[in-house]
Amino acid sequence: MMDVRCALSAVLLGLVCSCAPQNQAVEELYTPDRRSFPLVADALTPSCGTLDCHGQWGRNLRLFGGRGLRLAPGDNPSDGTTTQQEYDASFRSLVGLEPERLTDVLLYGQDPAALILVRKARGKESHKGGVQMLVGDPLDRCMMSWLSGSVHKESCLRVSGMQRPQSVRPSDAVTW
Repeated sequence: MMDVRCALSAVLLGLVCSCAPQNQAVEELYTPDRRSFPLVADALTPSCGTLDCHGQWGRNLRLFGGRGLRLAPGDNPSDGTTTQQEYDASFRSLVGLEPERLTDVLLYGQDPAALILVRKARGKESHKGGVQMLVGDPLDRCMMSWLSGSVHKESCLRVSGMQRPQSVRPSDAVTW
């Protein structure tokens, strides 16, 4: 009789648990505007997307395009033309660095300076490439405006055609 009660209790417990509502909430991740990303990618390329930096396979942030890493094996890394597929791959790479923190920036208004992308580029965290942007310079304005939802096109265009800069210390910075 005890075995029957235990079995019946187990069946009833199983039924109760299976009827309980399941937590089906799926957290949605947010990304900055995908359509304006080519402006940002082209601005990042001179300082970050070259073959000796993030334009190589060994990096967790990989930037593809006409000055570095190419998706198609036969494409020349110095031909200057970035394909749509390369912009897409760079976008996925960038937004995949810290997707939850990026969502917090975009959805809840947290400071974009907390993103590793910004911390490293500004020299706030160890970065093999050194400081690549200073608060308020054109690359910084390009990135921060894109992260805030309204890309500052002029700043992005200003840095997209530049030669690769050398790493600078904030104290050596020249006003743009």
